Amino acid sequence: MAGRLGLVLGATVLALTIAMPVSAAKPVKPAKATSAHALCMQALAAANQTFVAQQRDAIKKLHADQKAARKALNDAQKAARKALHDQQAADRAAFRAQHPNATEAELAAFHDQQDAATKALNDKQNADRAALHAQQEAAKKALHDQQKAARATSNAQQEAAKQACPKS
Repeated sequence: MAGRLGLVLGATVLALTIAMPVSAAKPVKPAKATSAHALCMQALAAANQTFVAQQRDAIKKLHADQKAARKALNDAQKAARKALHDQQAADRAAFRAQHPNATEAELAAFHDQQDAATKALNDKQNADRAALHAQQEAAKKALHDQQKAARATSNAQQEAAKQACPKS
């Protein structure tokens, strides 16, 4: 008898435990219908975010391209300086071998020739750096002007789209 009573009580507790969470749960509210105006405004916000992301990506690409161009120029200039240095070292060794007892005039002429070659390389590299800088500044200004015009156009389109959104 006590065994049956325990079995009945256990079954009752189990049934209540299973049924309790289902009945105690909050009723599911139906989803609110989003108004046409809200949907339109969400679409405008998404379009604006896309536009801003495109502008940001264009600036990042320009900066990355300019950095790569600067690095390429620096690497090329470094290689040219090393080549000139190595060539001048070889020329010095050859000059000393050919002229073991060189006169002051011969030494001065040789040094002047090497100084002129060094100065020519430095002047060319300075001009190349200035040209790259000017080109990069022009590209930066062109992108800025293009983005400014695109931003004005986008803002005008956004305002027109806002006016076209249904009111509710």
